[in-house]
Amino acid sequence: MLYELALGTLENVDNKIASSFRNDFPELNQLSAVDLKPSILPIAASVLKVGNTAPSTISIVHEIQETYQSQQWRQPYQADDFGLDFFNNTAWFPIADVEGPILFSKGLMEIMLLEPNITYPNHKHSPEELYVILAGNVWWQSDNQKACRKFAGEVIHHLPNVIHSIKAGNKPVLILNLWRRGSFEMPVITNA
Repeated sequence: MLYELALGTLENVDNKIASSFRNDFPELNQLSAVDLKPSILPIAASVLKVGNTAPSTISIVHEIQETYQSQQWRQPYQADDFGLDFFNNTAWFPIADVEGPILFSKGLMEIMLLEPNITYPNHKHSPEELYVILAGNVWWQSDNQKACRKFAGEVIHHLPNVIHSIKAGNKPVLILNLWRRGSFEMPVITNA
């Protein structure tokens, strides 16, 4: 259900890059699925307190709120990567990647959750990336450009190896995160 809602979100945000990403993800009936054991991190309940949605994101946000306890929440970083505050106030769960729950090896699709005012500091990675803000808002900065605010329903695009960061607004933020032409790799932390 989340996979199909994510594809629908990419279609509904009315953005050419989002449409291009959508075309790189096959229909659900062309993929296999595996059951992942749910794992809950303390932050997960914050999905019930996220900021405003957009018409293009409301359906997927409601589904996430209904199913968050059955997801496999992860924190891929260590506390010393970005600090304990970041470690305790961010989390991800997969929708599609090499380990499931939808098996997909040519990219990834996941949900990112950031608590209010948390900064995901400068980092970069090889795969091209798309963020769709599902609920709440963020300050986004890329390649030392001036930071700008992005709201629910808006898209953020990162080319491979472009340094970028985001900071959550004053409510928890949900982001649909997609990579294409590469599966998960730990991002490189930068000081730029």
